[in-house]
Amino acid sequence: MKNNGVLLGFVPLIVYGLLAGSSDSSVTIALTAAIATYLIVNWKDLRNGMMMSWANIVMFGSALTTIGVLGITWIIPYMGIIIYATLSAVAFGSIFVGMPFTLQYAREMVDKRFWENPLFIRVNVMITGVWGAVFLINLGLSSVNFFTSGPIGRIAQVITYIVLAAGILFTLRYPEQVKKSKPSVMVQTPSGT
Repeated sequence: MKNNGVLLGFVPLIVYGLLAGSSDSSVTIALTAAIATYLIVNWKDLRNGMMMSWANIVMFGSALTTIGVLGITWIIPYMGIIIYATLSAVAFGSIFVGMPFTLQYAREMVDKRFWENPLFIRVNVMITGVWGAVFLINLGLSSVNFFTSGPIGRIAQVITYIVLAAGILFTLRYPEQVKKSKPSVMVQTPSGT
C-alpha cells in the first residue's frame, strides 16, 4: 500500500466523537486527542498537502484554540454541526473547483498515465460526492441531536456512525465494481486497497 488512504483520515473524527462529551474539559480532551491522532496517522497526508487532511487539522485546531485556549465554550453544543458543515463544504467545494479530494489520494496509488483518464476522474468525483452526501446527512443528524434531547437525539448521533460506515463500504466497493464492469480501464480506490 503506497498510502494510508482517505479512510484513515476519518479516524480522528471517530476519536473525537467517542471522547467528546458536553463539558469543556471533555471536549478539550477530545479535540486534543483528535489532533494528536491526526498528526500520528496522517502526518504524511498533511506533508503532501492533502486538502481534507488540512481542513480537518485546521478545523480541530481552531476549535481547540477557541474552546481550550480562549474559553469560548458556547460553541460546544454546535460542534457536530460545525464539523459536518465544514467537511461537507470541503467535499462539495473540492468537486466544484475540479479537484475532488479523493483524487489526491487515488493519484498517489496509480501510475501517472491514468491521472487524466475520464473514468478515473469520474470514479473519484462519485466517491467524493458520496462523502459530501455522508457529511450532509450527518449534518442533518447532528442538527436533530442538537434540537432534540433524549433518546431521539442520541439515536441520531449513533446513526452518524452508521452513515460513516456506509461511506467507507461504498469507498471500498465502488471502484471494484467499476473495475469489474470496465476491466480494460485502471481504476484505483482512494482507500488504499
